[in-house]
Amino acid sequence: MTLEEIAQSLIDINPGLDRELLIKVISFVIDAHEGQMRKSGEPYIVHPIAVAKILASLKMNSAVIATGLLHDVVEDTKYSIKEIQETFGTEIAEMVDSVTKISDIQKGIDRTAQTFKKFLAYISKHPQVIAVKLADRLNNMYTLQYLRPEQQKSISQETLDFYAPLAHRLGLYTFKFELEDLAFKYLYPEEYAAIENHLQLTQKEREEYIQSIIFPISIKMNLEQLNCDIKGRSKHIYSIYEKMKTRDCKIDDLYDIFAIRIIVKQISDCYMALGYVHNLWMPLYSRFKDYIAVPKPNLYQSLHTMVIGPQGKLVEVQIRTEDMDEIAERGMAAHWAYKFNLKKKEVEKNMDWVSRITKMQHEIPNSMEFLSFLHESFLPEDSYAWTPQGMKITLPMGATILDFAFAVHTDLGLHCVGARAADKIFGIDAPIPIGETIQILHSDSQEPQENWLSMVKTQKAQGSIRSWLRKTIATQSELLGQKIWQRELLSLKIQKEKIPSDSDICQAFNTQSINSFYENLGKGDIPLKDILDFLHQYSDYSSWAKLKLLFAASENVSISIGYDERFLLHYAPCCNPLPGDSVEGVLKSGKGIVVHKASCKVLNKIPEEQRLTLLWEQKNSPTRGLECVFQIEAMDRLAIEEDIFRVISKNNVLVKKTIFRSKDGQVKGRVNLLALNPAQIKNVKQSLQTVVGVNKVVLV
Repeated sequence: MTLEEIAQSLIDINPGLDRELLIKVISFVIDAHEGQMRKSGEPYIVHPIAVAKILASLKMNSAVIATGLLHDVVEDTKYSIKEIQETFGTEIAEMVDSVTKISDIQKGIDRTAQTFKKFLAYISKHPQVIAVKLADRLNNMYTLQYLRPEQQKSISQETLDFYAPLAHRLGLYTFKFELEDLAFKYLYPEEYAAIENHLQLTQKEREEYIQSIIFPISIKMNLEQLNCDIKGRSKHIYSIYEKMKTRDCKIDDLYDIFAIRIIVKQISDCYMALGYVHNLWMPLYSRFKDYIAVPKPNLYQSLHTMVIGPQGKLVEVQIRTEDMDEIAERGMAAHWAYKFNLKKKEVEKNMDWVSRITKMQHEIPNSMEFLSFLHESFLPEDSYAWTPQGMKITLPMGATILDFAFAVHTDLGLHCVGARAADKIFGIDAPIPIGETIQILHSDSQEPQENWLSMVKTQKAQGSIRSWLRKTIATQSELLGQKIWQRELLSLKIQKEKIPSDSDICQAFNTQSINSFYENLGKGDIPLKDILDFLHQYSDYSSWAKLKLLFAASENVSISIGYDERFLLHYAPCCNPLPGDSVEGVLKSGKGIVVHKASCKVLNKIPEEQRLTLLWEQKNSPTRGLECVFQIEAMDRLAIEEDIFRVISKNNVLVKKTIFRSKDGQVKGRVNLLALNPAQIKNVKQSLQTVVGVNKVVLV
């Protein structure tokens, strides 16, 4: 083909392309890749042209098509980004540079978190680069048979784990289905062949069945004078496999592998068509979804209904307008092609997913946590609710009230005690009521607990909780380390003028700062024996024998423990100490202090100089706290629950769980609290009885 013929083949797909630019780019690419061959034996130029055709089918603009043609030039030829910029301009050069850098990372050893982090960093400026990368991956999957088996599996797994979900999340369903089927073919060849053979053997039967659905729909629509286009198809191979795996059945046992699509002119016609379909066959209302009223984050809009069709088989029917159908096929690429002239605010809202992912990569430093967040962000977001201000919050199915609170604002999540929705009160671990307006209830005295991590489903919530716990534990470790250090200085009677300097301490224990030293000591990462080994040179009792005698004979200085060390205190199961008991502690690396009763026999096996005498701090919580449950009966009125929580929070107790129900003008509730001492429990009960409308408060 000549340059003009190649350019024309692209323009035939997308008539709006710049012919002059295309010819210039194609000429440059052919020259750059001259003499290079693919594994298939074809000239290398075949690949960038194929990528450009895929992008043209998405109606991408000329700059993106040019990027698709140039995407391998810098990586595989003598030309640099600077030369591309000089020849084709800054915009094209920046997009080519982004694709090139992503490819460089993928060739390295770390093909997981760092690859995806860089990918997201580069697409934040030019999101169209996603389409280039997906088109590149799709064309490479077409020719995967020419690579070694281990390469086929590695690339296919990456495709299934990252690129197919990415295409789904962006609404590029054509890409998604092809990528999934191609990857599945190489990862599970036997399962793929079995399903493919079954579909081929039953093709005539399926086509006849689909026509048995389309024909009565066509008759009905014509009678009602509703102009529409009706299409039918079977589900894709990988989606069939997923259904078989989820339901633990054979393909013969699947009945919902048929889908009918009805394309109408306007939105009102969608709902009319829905009614006509339900007149023909009985619907399963539990499977009805209105994505027109509440679109998916990737712009997808459609009505979905499941009906019991001919022969008792389940059939999915999708109803949407022509514009909706194009967006369903091309997803966010419809933005990038500027076909629909969407308002700037709407475009930014629908691209919020990319921005959120890009932001979170900086907030989640741990690679495994980031990969979990990335995987979660690809999941279908079928659970949604509204804030009182009218903001829609979309979350994965199974997300809890706590997830919703963190999605609204991190501080709201950190102090969440429950929520009110549909005239009911929900605990922090309750699934969000889908489609409802949710008001988060919070208390300044409430704070995260370690068991919150098992309550939440979203990585944002988990990351925020972990971040808070890390910071809090670091602060508590530093405070505890200072107490332990002072205790050792007093126990060994080291004079003030002989106390080692901060720099000497940091050098001896290989820490960057004195605060880091205290933190490591409080966490138990520095054994007490090492502290004694270091300090004996500063003591008047330089002999180790005399030092040990002194230590044993002296009345050990006690370390006060309580609320300020709560995350660093762990209770020994051998003696199960309780607040108020006479206790001693042993440092354990990475945990802090393991608390034993002073009479525990296990302590006899631990040298005295490695033990800590502990004393419960009276002004604070004895860490474990006292759990209590209040049953409350009250008159139902506006903000009654908020008033109850406000009273509870003033007493500085932690709310662990709440259950409230409203019926016939009455509210009945159950509140599980963690109090610091018996006096607080008494105060809470008295305070609750003062709330207007509260009729009865019982301590269970």
